[in-house]
Amino acid sequence: MSGMRRAPRQFPPSGSAAVASSSPWILVSVGVVIMAVLLIVAIGAYRGPGPDYQPGPPAAAVPLPERASSAAREAPAPLSPAVPRLSPRRTDPPSPTPTASPTPEPPAASSPSAAPSGTPDVPSPPPIAPPAPLEARYRVRDTFPGGFIAEVLIHNTSHRDVGWVARVEYPGGRVVTAWLEGVPQGTFNGTGGTLTYRSGPDLPAGSAVALRFHIEFAHPRPASCSVSGRSCRGR
Repeated sequence: MSGMRRAPRQFPPSGSAAVASSSPWILVSVGVVIMAVLLIVAIGAYRGPGPDYQPGPPAAAVPLPERASSAAREAPAPLSPAVPRLSPRRTDPPSPTPTASPTPEPPAASSPSAAPSGTPDVPSPPPIAPPAPLEARYRVRDTFPGGFIAEVLIHNTSHRDVGWVARVEYPGGRVVTAWLEGVPQGTFNGTGGTLTYRSGPDLPAGSAVALRFHIEFAHPRPASCSVSGRSCRGR
């Protein structure tokens, strides 16, 4: 029997342990009692006051403000003074008026015929008219104290009729008169010692005419003599 173990002996729980194992049922019983008490109190409060209850004086009624009439509700509030360019309901400042920008002018178009700025535009000289197809010869026909008679013989060498103008200058002299021999007369001017004679009818082709004039207080040799731009010979 020495080879076999002996089982340990089991003892019954003590008194404190037995109370602890039955404590949940005690707590549940206490909770049920508390709930029953609270239920009884609530039912008593719900039944109202007892026969000895004396109600106090009623509270004074608070006067309520009268409702505004429909006319007063519909009356609009007074408007503030209107500011120019402002709406009575808006306070935004007026937007600045946009100013129109000036339209730029287009540059002037240069003329296609304008000369370049680097080279000056030099006007061309007018064409020189060719001299008239005339021949003139000057000579003195007669002299006398204080004056003389001179002549310019004009010959048309072309094949058409030609008008002419003769000009003879005598500085310091005086032109007394002038005339044509044997043909219709023209017009002359003798101011300041210068004779200017303009033919009347044109001189026929191949013909000649003699212009004669009376000069005083001058040398028989004129300062100049020409007929339609051609110088006189023989002076």
